[in-house]
Amino acid sequence: MGEGDEPEGLARLRQARERIAAALAGIAQGAEALASRAAEAPNPSELDRLRAELEEERLANAQLEERIRTLRERERERAAAGEDTARAEVARLSAELEAARGEIARLSAEAETRRREVEAVLAELVPLVEEAR
Repeated sequence: MGEGDEPEGLARLRQARERIAAALAGIAQGAEALASRAAEAPNPSELDRLRAELEEERLANAQLEERIRTLRERERERAAAGEDTARAEVARLSAELEAARGEIARLSAEAETRRREVEAVLAELVPLVEEAR
């Protein structure tokens, strides 16, 4: 009796055995893959060390971000203070300029008055000098 001559029950049994063997081979391959991944995975103490390093880096990053925020705020305050100082200086210089303009106007008026006085004196002296000649 060859395979073709087997009773139907034996053929089914052989097929079931082959399916079981294939399933067991697949399970073995999966177990090997899991074992391979487990061997590649860091051990728990290495994971703990890496987590601690990550936490330290996060803390350092947070501290640096806070320092940057503080520096930016200081720079904004300095810029604002500089603008206020510049505005105050411009206002002071504008007031001085207006005072100088007023002084110039006063001096110009005084010079004009003196020029007229000199012209008046000359107008009186010229006839006297001409007579004396």
